[in-house]
Amino acid sequence: MDWLLWVSLGALFIGIWHEINRFPATNDSILKLQEKFDELEFENSDLRKKIESLDNELLSLSNEIDKIKDPAYHQALDNGDGHALYEMDKARDNI
Repeated sequence: MDWLLWVSLGALFIGIWHEINRFPATNDSILKLQEKFDELEFENSDLRKKIESLDNELLSLSNEIDKIKDPAYHQALDNGDGHALYEMDKARDNI
């Protein structure tokens, strides 16, 4: 049983020695990987902001196109003329 203990201690020593010698390289690669993740996270948040901005612009342009297509409806909507809106919807068979 003594020889098993010595073999186990030797293997433990070799494993610890290997990890100590390899740790700086592992640490450097982990730091580089963390930097890349940080860069990607920043780029992702930047792209998310740009997409939100484009989404808002698209909604604004869509509303402007709707106003150009049907100015009478939007004029009645802006004026709060419920009767005119009702008559337009009735004429368009929306009711």
